[in-house]
Parts: sequence; structure tokens; C-alpha cells
Amino acid sequence: MLTGLLLIEAFFGIVVVFFSILGAMNSAGTLGQNLSLVLAAAISWIWVVVTLVGALRGRPSWARGSALTIHVLLFAAGTGILQLQLLAWQFGFAIVAVGVVGFVAAMLARPADRPTLEGEED
Repeated sequence: MLTGLLLIEAFFGIVVVFFSILGAMNSAGTLGQNLSLVLAAAISWIWVVVTLVGALRGRPSWARGSALTIHVLLFAAGTGILQLQLLAWQFGFAIVAVGVVGFVAAMLARPADRPTLEGEED
């Protein structure tokens, strides 16, 4: 469940990066401001992709913690959108819902049994 959600988030993350680049090119803001928004979107997307790769490779020890952090931040972003009325309320609720579902999925994710090597004790 967690890997599926991270896959969806990675897809929508690249859409966000694409639209942030388009927005920066059409913005009247300063170069530094536009560049920082594009870099923030790109770094966030890379973080989600790295977490997805870790989850797919069966490295839940750090991928689980990373996914928990991502979804806590998504929940905070969604509540910020709702409180400050930055976008339509439906968008804010959708981000809050993804944050909650992702948090629960990360909590339910368990490490796979690791094969033991000869001479290694449990």
C-alpha cells in the first residue's frame, strides 16, 4: 500500500515540478525567488522517489521513517492551505487525506524478514 501511494506521489510530484518550471518562466518575480520554488519542488520530488526506491528494494528501516516524515509534512501543508485559504478547500482536504493515508500506510509497513547469514546470531 505504501509503495503504491509513493508511486502516485512521485507521478504527481513530477507534474508539480513541471508546473513550477512553467510558472517560474512566466512569473514577474525575481530570479532567486523563482529558482528557489523550482528547487524546492525538485528536491521534494527527489526525496519521494528515493523513498519509493528504498521501499521497493526492501529497505523499510529508513524508507519507513522517510515516508512518515513526508506524510507528516503533507498533512501540515494541507492544513496550511486550508487555514490560509491559499487554494480551493477541496485541494487542501485532498492533501490532508493523502497525508493521513500515507502516515497510516507507513505505520503499517513492516520490514521483510531478512535472511540470516552463517555464523550470524539472531
